[in-house]
Amino acid sequence: MRTVEFIGGKLSAPSNTCPRYDAAMKTGFLLFSLLGMSGPVWADTLTFAVSTGSAMPMTQFHGEMLSSGLLKDFGDALALELKLEPRYLNLPRKRVEAALLDGQADLLCDLRPEWLDRKGWLWTGTVFSNNMIVVSRIDTATLPALSGLSGQRVGTLLGYRYPEMEQALGRSFARDDAASDDLNTSKLLGKRFNYMVSNSLYFDYQRMVHPQSAQLNPAVLTVRSFDTFCALPPRGKLQLDRVNRAIIALRQRGTMRAIYERYRPSR
Repeated sequence: MRTVEFIGGKLSAPSNTCPRYDAAMKTGFLLFSLLGMSGPVWADTLTFAVSTGSAMPMTQFHGEMLSSGLLKDFGDALALELKLEPRYLNLPRKRVEAALLDGQADLLCDLRPEWLDRKGWLWTGTVFSNNMIVVSRIDTATLPALSGLSGQRVGTLLGYRYPEMEQALGRSFARDDAASDDLNTSKLLGKRFNYMVSNSLYFDYQRMVHPQSAQLNPAVLTVRSFDTFCALPPRGKLQLDRVNRAIIALRQRGTMRAIYERYRPSR
């Protein structure tokens, strides 16, 4: 054994002639080097609750896994900016708010305050900009105003709120709910109803890629433009300012523009 000096005495240390010690040190150094080469390793996660009611270009699911789409690409980029590991909890629309409430999720994104039940959430700056529209088939007359929907069945999404429609139509707003945008589009093309409430990000994408895109009417009624945000719990692990700074950084760096371009099909 050799010794090394320390304050107040001497400390015994294994000599370099101990083969087990040498082997352990080399193994530890190798593991440390490999971890360093593989990129950042973050123990903490950033969990997004994601509605299974949305569809491309916002979300694409393979089985129970969120595989691509605007929301996943944004979530991955935001998590990287915050140095956290992204995780996606896929749930029916009616259950996403509960996941934020009971601590299963850290963020809900692509939402607005009036779309949720509770009023105590913290809201980030704008994430996505969109338009609420009423769409139809090519063989259907162009809708001049919301009043033209009175008494007609209208394609809507289960668990979603449509305050503008309710205000304009009252009890004559006849919802025909589906579990997802894609199911609603199938019902529209199958002539279950003539009009469907949608959004421009989704509908413009479908008019490019859907196998029956020629049957989708390019003339739409725009109800209003809107921005969507992310909701955070007031006592969650993330500070609102920190998330907002990360979103601003993604915009300034051009990351958000690149994400939009990725899902803008060429004509």
